Amino acid sequence: MNESAPMTGTQAPSSGQRWPEGWTKLHVYLTDLTEVKAVADSYRPVIDLAADKPVPHEWLHATVASVECDAAGIGDDVLRELVDRLREKAAGIPAFKLTVGPALAATGGVLLDTFPGTYFDALVDACVAAVDEVVEGDVGRPCGGPGHVSLSYRSDDLGVDRQRGAIQNKLRDVRPGRTEITVTGVDLVRVAQSEDASTYTWQHIDRIPLGE
Repeated sequence: MNESAPMTGTQAPSSGQRWPEGWTKLHVYLTDLTEVKAVADSYRPVIDLAADKPVPHEWLHATVASVECDAAGIGDDVLRELVDRLREKAAGIPAFKLTVGPALAATGGVLLDTFPGTYFDALVDACVAAVDEVVEGDVGRPCGGPGHVSLSYRSDDLGVDRQRGAIQNKLRDVRPGRTEITVTGVDLVRVAQSEDASTYTWQHIDRIPLGE
């Protein structure tokens, strides 16, 4: 279940917590997921059965890194420097193939696994390093666990369903349940969280291309 984060001070909410009221956070997202939309649709009946809230196609993403502070406190000069540093770091990583899927039933939603992690993990490390080199406070964080694309989130009103085994079995029945994409770049975005922590939307800031 998502728990409310501290509402005072500058401490960032931990993973799984609601963000303080009014907060937005900068994230580096992989959003070029056109091929993944058909895969997401194939899992939709199982997601509906699980009573999760599906992620609309326009908000499908894989988190690469996050900046764990209120984005409102990051000045325009720092933001410009962050974009430049992210581009510098990402240019050292070549475009790569990534298999997205199959789906897994986590306690808080359904997600698509990604594989292999070789270049994706290098991209994560590079983006976190860029954040920590530019933004004060050691606020760069990698994506939670191995790379993944969330297909749904479980509303805070429903709480966490720890009996997800039956859902996982139904997800395994969906075939092929995966696709391959080519990652050529990522995006720096400003993310907002819904009140029940079941929806994440964003405003695009800049494109971060990978190397040739």
